Amino acid sequence: MLEGREFQIYTDQKPLIYAFKQNPDKCSPRQLRHLDFISQYSTDIRHVQGSQNIVADTLSRIEVDSITKSPILNFKEFARAQKDDSDIQKFLHNDASSLQLELKPCQTSNCNLLCDTSTGVPHPFVPTSFRKLIFDHLHNLAHPRARGYSSFNQTY
Repeated sequence: MLEGREFQIYTDQKPLIYAFKQNPDKCSPRQLRHLDFISQYSTDIRHVQGSQNIVADTLSRIEVDSITKSPILNFKEFARAQKDDSDIQKFLHNDASSLQLELKPCQTSNCNLLCDTSTGVPHPFVPTSFRKLIFDHLHNLAHPRARGYSSFNQTY
């Protein structure tokens, strides 16, 4: 679709804009290979501020409202574990904390989850008993070996 057409590449990486104008002796072999690959498509690279790059910004962020259910997480058990978690209890009774903990409804499970709302976006406070499960699941998605990819593929 792009072959034979002129187009611009918009990026928030300012150094990339000047990469084709710099002395090739300053580049590492890896950088030269990458620049060679990019130049096969276009050398017209323009800067756009990250916050103004709406398309990339939209594609790189998953809205919390778009998550409907989790294949690995039972939200009712998660909410129960939040009530019993000693870390959460410490934060609930600590007035010096910057966390703003509030109960937020979970539409998929008819329960309330304790979330930090200090940033304006609710982030569930993960109880100690669920941290390894969540970490392992997210870590395997980021490093999709055969096992990680197959679980991602089955999940979505």
